[in-house]
Amino acid sequence: MIDRNAFAACACALALLVQAGATAAPALTLVAKIPVPPMTGTWDHLTADQATKRLFLSAQDQQLVYVVDVPGRALVHQISADFDRPQGELYVPQVGRLVVTNGRDGRVRILHGHNYRVAATLTLSLGADMIAFDPRHRVLYVESGGTDSQRGPGWLALIDPVTGELVGKITTGYRAAALVMAHRRARLYVAIPARDQVAVIDTDTRRVVRRFAVPGRPASMALDEAGGRLFVATRTFPGDPRPPTFNVLDVDTGRVVASLASRDATEDMTFDPVHRGIYTTSLDGFVQAYRQVDADHYQLMETLATAPHAGTSQFIPALDELCVAVPPAAGRAAAVWVFRAGP
Repeated sequence: MIDRNAFAACACALALLVQAGATAAPALTLVAKIPVPPMTGTWDHLTADQATKRLFLSAQDQQLVYVVDVPGRALVHQISADFDRPQGELYVPQVGRLVVTNGRDGRVRILHGHNYRVAATLTLSLGADMIAFDPRHRVLYVESGGTDSQRGPGWLALIDPVTGELVGKITTGYRAAALVMAHRRARLYVAIPARDQVAVIDTDTRRVVRRFAVPGRPASMALDEAGGRLFVATRTFPGDPRPPTFNVLDVDTGRVVASLASRDATEDMTFDPVHRGIYTTSLDGFVQAYRQVDADHYQLMETLATAPHAGTSQFIPALDELCVAVPPAAGRAAAVWVFRAGP
């Protein structure tokens, strides 16, 4: 005869073991290092063509954009298009264009996505950097300037991604550190470090409609649009003693629903809805993986060391892979480190 109490105890113990095993499973696993030996200096931003799984990397000191075949684990091309410190990048599949901003001359170069020939150029102000694409209105948002960085008034240029024509302008005054575009709603989220806030822009009216206060200077963001949560990482600045944090905001109210410790100098962040993961990369040389328990509860699952200045990254959902740009150092060639998400 089965002892029901003993059976229940065994079942409970088994459940705890399964839960412990699931908790112990790594959120990210390093699976490859793709060497990019010609590259010197430092990387800036990355972007990817999600269909072909090509990764584009800005080599700002070399005035080049490198192209890496991520599944093939190989460097396949170097783009030279009269760049002048290439910084921000965005691949726009809707029009088959690669957009590259240049911090030194303030020019935006729009390239054909397959032959890499220049299709259009436009001059903005110094420090042209972050880019977002609004698929509802088929327009690019490009940030440049910033009174806090001695580059003149900060602003967002609205640009036609095919012709390169300037079709609008939104003044921010200060430098923007990150742009995140919503797709289900007409919203663009703009991190403004100098004001400890995220500005919310209505992309239908092209006006700032909300300002969310952040407990620190926001440096990177990601969006869980289905869950109504905006993730914001802050970082330290000279004269500002506040510690770096990872924060979760309600997109309707701006309320901070969760705040966790973070490594400093976070540069990039991405949300992985399949694994409920939020991955951050830091200039201090760390990848952090947070996990969403539910809309209001989050856990730091692990912190992985990479290398100093390896702050920029790009997630490729079709591969479940996070690509981190690691610059050369101490005799080690530049490389793209590839982390597999799981379980």
